[in-house]
Amino acid sequence: MSQNLSSRILHSIKWTTTATFAIAAMQVGYSALMSRLLTPADFGLVGMAGVVLSFGSYFAQMGLEQALIQRTELSEDDVRVAFTVSVLLGITCTTILWFAAPIVPLYFKNPHVVPILQVMAVSLLITGLSATAISLLKRRMAFETLSKIEVASYIIAYGGVGLGMAFRGHGVWSLLGATITQGILLGILAYWNVRHSIRPLFSWNVFKPLFAFGGKVSVISFLEFLGANLDQLFIGRLLGVRMVGIYNRAFMLVYLPVHNMTTSIARVLLPAFSTLQNDRKRLSQSYLTTLSLTSYVVLPTCVGIATTAEPLVQVMLGDQWLEAIPIVKIVAFVVGLNMLSTFGGILFESLADLNFKLALQGGYVIIQALLMIYASRFGLVGLTGAMLLGEVLRHLAYLIAGRRLLSYTFFDIVSTYLPATVTALVVGLASYGLTKAFAGSGVPALVQLLAHILLCGSLLIGMLTVGINRPIRMQLDEHVLSKLSFLQQSRPFSQMRLSVAKVRVRLAQILQRKLLGSMVGNLPGTALRSLEEVCGWDDVRPHVRTMRTLSAPLTQHYSFPAHYPPYFRRNKAFEARLAYWLRDVCVAPANGLTWLPDADYVLSESIGDVRRLMGWGNILPHLHLLHSRRPTPLDEQGLVVAAAPAPFFHWIFETLPNLLTALELDPEVRILLPAQYPTFVRQALELRLGDNFDQRVSIAEGPVRVPNLLLLQTEVDAGFVPPIAVDILRNYYLPNHSSLPAGYRDVYISRRYVPRRAMSNEAALEEALRKRGFEIIYSEHLSFADQVKLFSQARTVVALHGAGMSNIVWAPAGLQVLEIFPNGYFNDCYARLTVQLGHDYDYITCGPSQGKTASGTISVADVVDRLPVAQAPQAAGLASAL
Repeated sequence: MSQNLSSRILHSIKWTTTATFAIAAMQVGYSALMSRLLTPADFGLVGMAGVVLSFGSYFAQMGLEQALIQRTELSEDDVRVAFTVSVLLGITCTTILWFAAPIVPLYFKNPHVVPILQVMAVSLLITGLSATAISLLKRRMAFETLSKIEVASYIIAYGGVGLGMAFRGHGVWSLLGATITQGILLGILAYWNVRHSIRPLFSWNVFKPLFAFGGKVSVISFLEFLGANLDQLFIGRLLGVRMVGIYNRAFMLVYLPVHNMTTSIARVLLPAFSTLQNDRKRLSQSYLTTLSLTSYVVLPTCVGIATTAEPLVQVMLGDQWLEAIPIVKIVAFVVGLNMLSTFGGILFESLADLNFKLALQGGYVIIQALLMIYASRFGLVGLTGAMLLGEVLRHLAYLIAGRRLLSYTFFDIVSTYLPATVTALVVGLASYGLTKAFAGSGVPALVQLLAHILLCGSLLIGMLTVGINRPIRMQLDEHVLSKLSFLQQSRPFSQMRLSVAKVRVRLAQILQRKLLGSMVGNLPGTALRSLEEVCGWDDVRPHVRTMRTLSAPLTQHYSFPAHYPPYFRRNKAFEARLAYWLRDVCVAPANGLTWLPDADYVLSESIGDVRRLMGWGNILPHLHLLHSRRPTPLDEQGLVVAAAPAPFFHWIFETLPNLLTALELDPEVRILLPAQYPTFVRQALELRLGDNFDQRVSIAEGPVRVPNLLLLQTEVDAGFVPPIAVDILRNYYLPNHSSLPAGYRDVYISRRYVPRRAMSNEAALEEALRKRGFEIIYSEHLSFADQVKLFSQARTVVALHGAGMSNIVWAPAGLQVLEIFPNGYFNDCYARLTVQLGHDYDYITCGPSQGKTASGTISVADVVDRLPVAQAPQAAGLASAL
């Protein structure tokens, strides 16, 4: 989203939210007072009349408001025509409703609704006069002005006229007086700020495109009206005016806070989404972000309202409305889903894809009507439950249909709603527990309600610190906090954030020590960075027999072409390679982790460095398990070296050279292995040990306490291969490597049957390479000796980044390597290894793919073009392997 549009949206949301919460606060007081001044029948009459009035309002507007907002370009004639038609429709619908009002009691069976409806019909004319001005303010995203107008008109109309009439005993007419007064004030103030032309104009050529969009919107809105008012239509017909009043108050009790939270966002979204209608990727991101942030507030709020229904009704409505309590519990979820579905409707309107929305809303009305006909036998609770089921189905339909327009995945939907769902469950359980605690306690309802609000609000904010809500925190920071620079730069705000961070870190440290024990809980402080540095410590000295420097430090330069990007690292300083003869230490055969049994010190050299210890390779959970139980004494008095399994690359270049060195330092050294290890570990060691493998290996199920251990330092930076490691491997497994004949085999290392990082069109690439004379190999199907033999004869290697490329270490001089990087992934370890060995290197990157596990889609033609010029196969002697 562009910075300018993002700022305008944020500014608009800020003002609409301010106005919304201001009006919401006033509505709370207004509703509480009016509920005590009027009867359920009064609200029921207005509810019945409101259903009929809403019916007329959709024809009185004809969707012209949305049409004016959605149009890319708007002329003065468009405005004049829209105003003219709006006024004419307002006059027409007002007249029709006035004279049709006497037939309404035939449905609702209550004659008192007639004068109420006739007076309320005047509001349709008021809407026709003001709709154009309000639409232009929204189109211009002048929500600051509109918000001020709405707050001012609400204060005067409801706080002054409505309450004033109610206190003077005007009953139901006080509700009408407030509604009509606000409409008049809103229209006058909106026009005062827009001053559009009010000269009548009707041109079919101008009206036709407005009607084409607005007409569909109007029909859709009418269907939405039917869907939204089926409840009151059925309740009014079947259960009477009193039940309509109870349902209306229960609905509004939930609707007002939830609607006010979402309406400020929804009003901004149509113009914002319309701006992005030609950029589906950004529109998808904006839509999912809106759903994610809004649902995080709406769903926990609805759950909180449902669990707090009893004190909420008692405080806000009074004891005469206790029948509304079970209705509030269900309506809470009806309203929440309805608000979230609103965003789906806005999405389809912004893209002018109204046919689907029309079909969806029509289907919803039919299904909802059938559900309510069936549920009517269960009374008011049954009808409300039918509304909930209908809202669930409609919301799912919008989410599924949105995938067709925006191409988001099912995983995206789950990720969008998971934070809100988990938070809602936590809030609901906590609020339910508090409700049970208050049951029968005699605590006043107001105190109970305030306690629930405090608890739910604290949990809603506190849950932001939980890992599963990290996406919400990031979205808030990106879309809200990052824009409030004036606030972030203030010293109190900065100090507050720093203090909160310090408290969180301290609590985490305490909890970590309690849960994981002293050694793990105090990492990295308990990890010895270097035995060479601390071997003189009192706690360490008894465990160190001696140490030896095996190779001097050196600096390796990787000669990549100058045009390669900087993330191809070109220099590496390797430390001196050390070997330690240790006594009485603990070892975990599964990962090689070594620690001192009585001093709670971890030897970082055993796994590389503290970074790996703190999570790389998933060592930390093992460390806790290993330290939480007493290691078994190893029944072996001779020298032992650990041969911990690891992924192929790391075992070949980090573990195997150390084992070969250990066998050279002490030919009788025992090799410690876990009970389970990869096949290539045994195959590589058998090539060195021959038939003595089983006699030279000690197997341990879990951590052991070793009397005498030979520890060779593991390279600190994973992925960097020390030159000495290459020399050791080639000297043992290719003793004639310096005289290997030139390679003659062209090899493609396939990952088609590997779960991770397989290309989506790898089969097509294999076919193209096969035609060029390449052998397609699957490294995981070859023995260690076969891999050495094959790559010692290689001339060209093409491969998607993966462990099979480790075998280029066996290749003769003149090898040419083409590495294919997955989409969105980079690691230069094989690039560095290639140039370190003196071979030719090139790379290519996959394009995007829709697959969840695929690395992307490669251009087969680009790969073929990068291949070296074909050479005639030549006979060559096979390299021997030990």
